[in-house]
Amino acid sequence: MEPSNNPRLMKTIILLSLLPLLWWPVSLLHDTSYLFNDTARLLMFLFPFYALPSVAVAWYCREDRPEVSWVLLLLLWLSYGAIFILAAL
Repeated sequence: MEPSNNPRLMKTIILLSLLPLLWWPVSLLHDTSYLFNDTARLLMFLFPFYALPSVAVAWYCREDRPEVSWVLLLLLWLSYGAIFILAAL
């Protein structure tokens, strides 16, 4: 397989996908235990353990299989949206 057309764009998007994880510790520091049930709190706590491997696999396969990288990044950004909505409720 040939490498993707624009490797800088792919690397930039993958690295930008790590930025929302900076919000995660702040969200867990707030005393919002009365807002979340146990399942929601568990999902909020475990989310980085999904996001970091997802970014790592997208980075690993960016040259050989750029389609897989794009799909992983799309799923990750949809998951970010779901987690932010969960935190906002």
